[in-house]
Amino acid sequence: MPEQTGVPEQKMPTLQSLSLSREGADGNAVEEAPSSELPLMCQLANACRRHFIGGGNPSPGGVNAVADIMNRIRAQDLGLVSNGQKLRHIEFVDVLETPEFTVGIFLIPEGRFLPLHDHPGMTVLSKVVFGELLVTSFDKSDYTKPTSQRDFEEPFSAVVRSAGEVVGSEDACKVLHPTCDGNLHEFVARTDCGLLDILAPPYDFEGGRPCNYFQVVEGTPDAVAAGGRNGGQLAVGSVVKMIATEVPNDFYTLRRPYTGPELTERSNGSGGDETGG
Repeated sequence: MPEQTGVPEQKMPTLQSLSLSREGADGNAVEEAPSSELPLMCQLANACRRHFIGGGNPSPGGVNAVADIMNRIRAQDLGLVSNGQKLRHIEFVDVLETPEFTVGIFLIPEGRFLPLHDHPGMTVLSKVVFGELLVTSFDKSDYTKPTSQRDFEEPFSAVVRSAGEVVGSEDACKVLHPTCDGNLHEFVARTDCGLLDILAPPYDFEGGRPCNYFQVVEGTPDAVAAGGRNGGQLAVGSVVKMIATEVPNDFYTLRRPYTGPELTERSNGSGGDETGG
């Protein structure tokens, strides 16, 4: 999901920084280090560039290749170093942004949340790198119609895919697809946590991939009271009613710079930042 922030954008790495070879002083190509010797974040960036091309939905094999690398990544691989202090605000780290995919990190304080939202026509990989999240997810009963103004006025049906599922850093990354595996989801931080997120293709408001927000309005009493948050005693596989909403007033993020390994093939990794995780 796109961060809600008023902090000025900072210059991010481009595809040119991910080249598989470099040019030597004599103008000839110089072979780079084998992929297995690169920092995991460099391996991840190159795998995304290799498999998430063309702006369409990636192949199952490409998703699995990227997920395999994500599952090995921990906080230290991202330049996140614990200083023992608690997180105070939701922060977003824009790691890499291209027309075909984006890589980012959410840092979420205990008790704070990323509100229920969707990913139209997108494949998303999410990996907890420290701490624990409660994940609640849904799929629309009908994905043939994009979210429209009518969804803000009339409830529509959705199927519960997960309800307050505890996900931690030792768990495999979550993968959702355009029409299945919980394309609508909400994350609540059970503890201070960090979430590595890859969107392929990324949000594009003008291109028909806006980020829409939702609220549960018909289901169990607890679920309605919570708007779906924390699972609200939802039963996996049950059908609820929800409506589209505006961005919640209490949701905002602050921008934090990326301090992990430089995203080039030859990087040996450097840098580091302190986090409350």
